[in-house]
Amino acid sequence: MDDLLPKNRRVFLKYAAATAAAGISVIQGTPTKAFSLFEYEYQSAAKAPTSPLEFKRRLEGPILSNPTPFKANFEVDYQAVRKIVQRALRYGIKIFALTAGNSQYSSLSYDEIKELTKVMVEAVDGQGLTIAATGDWWTQRAVDYARYAESIGADAVQVLLPSRSGGEDSIVKHFDTIARNTSLGLVLHGQYSKSLFEKLLKIDAIVAMKEDGALSEYVERQIAVGNRINIFGGGQEYRYIVGYPYGARAFYSTYSTFAPDISMKFWKAIQANDLKAAVEITTKYDYPYLAGFTHQWWHATLEYFGVGERYLRPPQLSYTDEQMKEVKAFFDRQGIDPVSYRS
Repeated sequence: MDDLLPKNRRVFLKYAAATAAAGISVIQGTPTKAFSLFEYEYQSAAKAPTSPLEFKRRLEGPILSNPTPFKANFEVDYQAVRKIVQRALRYGIKIFALTAGNSQYSSLSYDEIKELTKVMVEAVDGQGLTIAATGDWWTQRAVDYARYAESIGADAVQVLLPSRSGGEDSIVKHFDTIARNTSLGLVLHGQYSKSLFEKLLKIDAIVAMKEDGALSEYVERQIAVGNRINIFGGGQEYRYIVGYPYGARAFYSTYSTFAPDISMKFWKAIQANDLKAAVEITTKYDYPYLAGFTHQWWHATLEYFGVGERYLRPPQLSYTDEQMKEVKAFFDRQGIDPVSYRS
């Protein structure tokens, strides 16, 4: 985390003096209004920021969670990110998200995460919603990233529940500080106790949540506060089917990253309120694909469908040529020809 701090004491004192001159108080290193301790200021996005309520209203349908492809030399494959987005847009996917786990944040530098965010937003090019995402970061880095995301035109910021904190009040302060430093809506990510969840809902900017807990909790919260916060399915589509009758409106869909027509068939069945058809689709495709899910399997699939390569940064393992035969066999059984997507 040392790379987050000003390069030397002189720089820090300069910014401390700037905060005092501007009448901005700093409590335990956290500014009480938008201000950066960093050596740069982010410029406003070319478009007006999407308001939290507008983001909440438009958050509906399949969500593409970006898997961060890598090249054989382990560089981030930004061109593959564009390919994944462009294919999904062509088939009607309208929501694109980063998330600390799926997007491989543990294998990325902060600069790479910012570039990944920028590439995704630019690839979507206003044709859908974009959700930026923080990692397991201290408050000032999360603030800096949220301001960056807003400056490049992202529509919302998903904020990961910090794994290290001083308790619920410090977590609430973390989220509140981020909220006061960006105009964007915030999305909760993580498993939240009932008391913490209730406290966080007092922050108006928090308008959505990636469900990550038990299905019973998903349903209970959807019933209790589904009008206040848009709770979207964070995993298998069958989980979304559980939340759908109670008002859930959006869901992660893994197929959107390589065969997005399958995601759209499921969504169209939902829109037609044809739960039988939706169940048949997810039973045939999504459930068996995710039954033994690993990131190696997912990235091998990206290569098989021609939108990326199979590689992951060590110490993660990448599929071998022999293992790639398993990918082909799986999709042969499903009757999906990857060549048909490569236009």
